[in-house]
Amino acid sequence: MPWQSCDIIFNSGSTDCFYAGDIITGTVVVNFQQKQKIERFNLDVVGISKASWTRPMPTIPYIKVYSDTGVVLNINSDIFPELQGKTIVPGTYIHPFYFSLPPDLPSSFKSSIAKVFYFIKVQCKAAYKFKKKTSAPFNVLRNVDVNHLDEFLVPTFTEMHKIFWDSTKLSMQLQTHTGFAPNQIVSFEVMICNESRVKLSKLSITLVREIEYNVSSGYLKQEKKVENVTWNKFKNEEKEVCNLSMKIPPTNPSSNYSMIKIEYKFSVTLDFPYHFSVHKEIPVTISTVPVMHVELFK
Repeated sequence: MPWQSCDIIFNSGSTDCFYAGDIITGTVVVNFQQKQKIERFNLDVVGISKASWTRPMPTIPYIKVYSDTGVVLNINSDIFPELQGKTIVPGTYIHPFYFSLPPDLPSSFKSSIAKVFYFIKVQCKAAYKFKKKTSAPFNVLRNVDVNHLDEFLVPTFTEMHKIFWDSTKLSMQLQTHTGFAPNQIVSFEVMICNESRVKLSKLSITLVREIEYNVSSGYLKQEKKVENVTWNKFKNEEKEVCNLSMKIPPTNPSSNYSMIKIEYKFSVTLDFPYHFSVHKEIPVTISTVPVMHVELFK
C-alpha cells in the first residue's frame, strides 16, 4: 500500500468551521512503512451542493425526480514535491498546506432535501500500485454582516388592525429589530389599543425559516418553525403593553445561493376566543456577525 496512515490536521485546533474568505492552514502527516517509489501526491479542496426530491405524477412513471449536483469549490495542488518521482524510505513525512476560501461561498448546509458540504482530499499514487486517498470534512459559514445597514440597527414598527362585526376596532403596534445573529436576544414591545375591551386569547411570535430549493427541472419551498414566544397575560384594558423576548438559536445565516435560498420571517398572530385571528409576517435577516442594535426601549 502507498502509506500506512495519513492525517489531515487543521491549524485551527479543535474547530473545523471557517468563514468564507478565510485562509485555511494545516499539515498533512503521512507514515510509510515500506520502501517504494512515489509517482504523485495531490491535495484537493472540494465543495459540493446537492438537491433531490420527488413528486407524484398522474401518468407513467408516476413519480418525477428533481435532482441536481454542483461544484461550488475546487482547488487542486501538489504536495510533497520532494517525494514525487523519488524512491522513499519508511518513515513519517510532514507537509504544510494553505489555501484561501472565496468570499462568496455558500454556507455548509444539510436537510432531507439538500446539502452543501466541503472536504479536503489527499491522494497518493505509488509506482505499480493502486492509488490511495483519505479526506477530512470541514464546515464553511458565509460571512453575513449587516452592521453597515441602518435599517437593521434601528427598530422597525409594524401595525396590525382588526374591525369587529359591530364596527369596533382593535389596533396593535409591534416594535422590534429585523436583523440579528444566533444567540442574540431579540426584544418585542407590543402596544395594543382595544377601546371596546374585546377579550384577547394569545399573542404568538414565531421565527420561521423558509428554504427554496432550485434545480434545473424545478423548485421546492419548505417552511420550518425555528423559535416561538407567546403572551397570554392580557388585562383586556383599553391600552396595554406586552414585552416579549426571544433568543435566536443556532441556525444557518440568510443566503441566496442559486440552488438553496434561505430566508427568515417573524410570523405574528393575535388570537381571540370568539373572533378570527389577525396575522402578519415580518421579513428578517440572520447574520453571522452580532448586530449592534440601537437601544430599543427607553
